[in-house]
Amino acid sequence: MPKVEEAPVAAAPVQAPLSMSDSNAIPSWKRKVVALLERNKRYPAAARAHNDRGTAQLAFSLDRQGKVTAARVTKSSGSVALDQEALDLLRRAQPFPPPPAAMPGAQVDLTVPVQFNVR
Repeated sequence: MPKVEEAPVAAAPVQAPLSMSDSNAIPSWKRKVVALLERNKRYPAAARAHNDRGTAQLAFSLDRQGKVTAARVTKSSGSVALDQEALDLLRRAQPFPPPPAAMPGAQVDLTVPVQFNVR
């Protein structure tokens, strides 16, 4: 019986530990910001009593530590109580995760829709 020799197997190149690429860092961070807002959202009693619902468009700026430096409602939900809750929500939810290094500047500006539905 002929002798079969094993061929040398080339080792796979060693890879550096996987890190979050810049292309994933920003969308991932934005998802974390929105998730934090959702966890801190409350439905105001006054809005519930009137069966108010709507979406407030919230524009805000965060510093590099994740603190809100400015905020305003750019599009009303149609309810003063819901618009105020959107602003109060920002104060309750902070500090946000610090923006990733891939985002330039001393502050980051975001616009997020905050949807309110009666459950």
